[in-house]
Amino acid sequence: MSKRKPTTLIAGKFGSRHFGTKPYLADAVRLTGKDRPVALYIGAASGDDRGFGTALSGLLQGAGIRKVVWPKLAAGKKKAARGARAALDDADLVFVGGGDVEAGIHALRAADLVADLHAAAKRGVVFVGMSAGAIMLGERWIRWPRDGAGDDEAETYGCLGIAPCSLDTHGEGDRWQETQSFAAVRARELGKKARAYGVPSGAALVIDGDGAMQARGDAVTVFAALPNRKAKVEKKLEAAE
Repeated sequence: MSKRKPTTLIAGKFGSRHFGTKPYLADAVRLTGKDRPVALYIGAASGDDRGFGTALSGLLQGAGIRKVVWPKLAAGKKKAARGARAALDDADLVFVGGGDVEAGIHALRAADLVADLHAAAKRGVVFVGMSAGAIMLGERWIRWPRDGAGDDEAETYGCLGIAPCSLDTHGEGDRWQETQSFAAVRARELGKKARAYGVPSGAALVIDGDGAMQARGDAVTVFAALPNRKAKVEKKLEAAE
C-alpha cells in the first residue's frame, strides 16, 4: 500500500531572502514526521551551481533539516549517481532546485534515477520542488526546436511525474504565455483536452497523496486547451491562506 505524502511545488520569488520558500518549505519538512530529517538536494537543473546550492542547503537546514546530501549529478559522473541512489535510502525529503528544466531531467535520466525517485515517493519520502524543480516534478513540459519557432513546431517531453499534473512557475509577467503554449501543444499531441497549472511567484501548489490540490499564498490558474484551439483559463484554485 502506498504511503505517498503531499508534494510541494513552490514557484519561488526573485529577490526574496528565502527564494519564496517560506513558509512552504518548513511545512514540507514537518510532513516527514521526523525530529532530525535528512534531505537529498538535487541541483542538476542549475548545473549544481555552488552558490545557489549552498544557499538552498542553508534554507533546508533553517527549515528543520538536520543533514543535506548533495550529489553533483550535472556532470554525469557515475559516482554521483551511486551517491544519490544511496542517499535516497536514508532521505526523508527530496528537494529539487531550480534552473533549466530540460537539463535537469536529462541529468536525472542519464543517472538512471527516475525509477528510484518514484520508489522513494511511494514509500513516503516527501518531495519539494522550486521553480524549474517544481516543473521537473510534474508530468511534462514544452520545448521548441530553435529560437523563434512557433507552437506548431513545439513538442512536450516527459518530466518526473511525481506530481500528477503539468505546471509552470512565475509566468505572471507575460500572462502565462508558455503555460498556455504547453496546454495547446499537449492537446494537439493527445487529441483531447489538456491542462497546465500556473503557480505565481511567492505561491505554491501542494498536492496530497490522493491527488487533491491546494493553492497556497496566491491563487493558481488552471489553463485548458482543446486540439487546435488556444488555451483559456478554465478555473482558479483560490489560496488556502
